[in-house]
Amino acid sequence: MSDADIGFINNPKSCRYIKSLPYTPGVPLANLYHDANPLAIDLLQKMLVFYPSKRISVTEAVQHRYMSTLYNPSANRPAEVPINLDIDENLGEDTIREMIWKEILYYHPEANV
Repeated sequence: MSDADIGFINNPKSCRYIKSLPYTPGVPLANLYHDANPLAIDLLQKMLVFYPSKRISVTEAVQHRYMSTLYNPSANRPAEVPINLDIDENLGEDTIREMIWKEILYYHPEANV
């Protein structure tokens, strides 16, 4: 992998690690998922691009043809940036995890097994 391919990574240790990995040619997703919808394969390939600026955006992903039966642009407008989550940024990781778990259980109490 060249420096241009990982130029977006700011951590030198991460860059060295990625460069140390042996080259492995990709396996076509259609070979792994024989019965998958070709549109699903296309969307997944666009989502699994390593370089962020070349990866499909969230807006583009929800507008992809595979998502046409699930996404209604008039009912689900893309979020405006920046997103205000109205959360105390000083909360610890454990507190945030607990809050997320409680939110999941509120909508899916069957998950509490």
